[in-house]
Amino acid sequence: MTTDTRFGLRGRRRIRVLTTPALAALITPIALATITAPTADAEPGPAPLADPASVIDSTARTILHNLPGAPGGPESNGSLDLPSIIDLIPDSSDPGSSDPGSRGPGTATPRADGPATTSCRTVTHIGDSTSVGIDDASKIPTAADRLTPRYRQVGVGTVILDASGGRSIVEKVDGRPNAVDAVNTRRAAGDRGCWVIAMGVNDAANIAVGSTVDADDRIDRIMSRLADQPVLWPTVMTGAPSNPAYAPANMTAFNEALRRAATRYPNLRVYDFARDVQPGWYADGIHYNADGLAARNKLFAAALARSFPG
Repeated sequence: MTTDTRFGLRGRRRIRVLTTPALAALITPIALATITAPTADAEPGPAPLADPASVIDSTARTILHNLPGAPGGPESNGSLDLPSIIDLIPDSSDPGSSDPGSRGPGTATPRADGPATTSCRTVTHIGDSTSVGIDDASKIPTAADRLTPRYRQVGVGTVILDASGGRSIVEKVDGRPNAVDAVNTRRAAGDRGCWVIAMGVNDAANIAVGSTVDADDRIDRIMSRLADQPVLWPTVMTGAPSNPAYAPANMTAFNEALRRAATRYPNLRVYDFARDVQPGWYADGIHYNADGLAARNKLFAAALARSFPG
């Protein structure tokens, strides 16, 4: 499933790596499932791989089927019966918003003395299954918590959302566009401004199961097409997924490549979302429940404002 919704922004090329404690490096679950052991009950240890492309494709299909809310898939566990810490993250528009440093870990928003708005007037958000539904009432009941309203809250006028289940930067599922294809299509359509690249989860898993395209190469394939555009790329992370290919350690390795890329691309800003993500935000160890989606949208908007201040 691919979604494309619009809203907008004026790009700015001044970009640096975001390393504040609140917005720091971990890993964001972004891709749905592209690589893991051939069977669900396989042991996590190394095993001989068949054709990596077929392994990736079959794994992506399996994970897509098992996605909470998918036909025949498990039901989402909602808020996991935990209090939502999103209530602890004041809106940047609230006059009483306090300094995040006084609220403890995992509560990142624009600081009281920092920028509350972004110079970006158009934002193109490229994502995998973890970005599917982030603008939908069926996934996020409260309208203000959806992606477009959150980006608009920090000054974005146009939002273009291009997300597809199972997507990675290199591999394709059932011939659907990968992230490189998505970027090429959006650029050909005339999209300009700021970009949020919410990718890496499936890529990390694909590398873990034998892909010969490493993380640095994957990131370069995206950044080479956006050399003249401001780019925000959140780090990725998983919780406790049943598929060992999606282990947090594999996400961490991809994040390290993102930090290296920040030294090569002056227009790239890395937001360490992985440091802010909370265990109670996951529905299945990879994808987010409603609270997690709402919190991620809010944090991404805050990171955009801090990375490209208005």
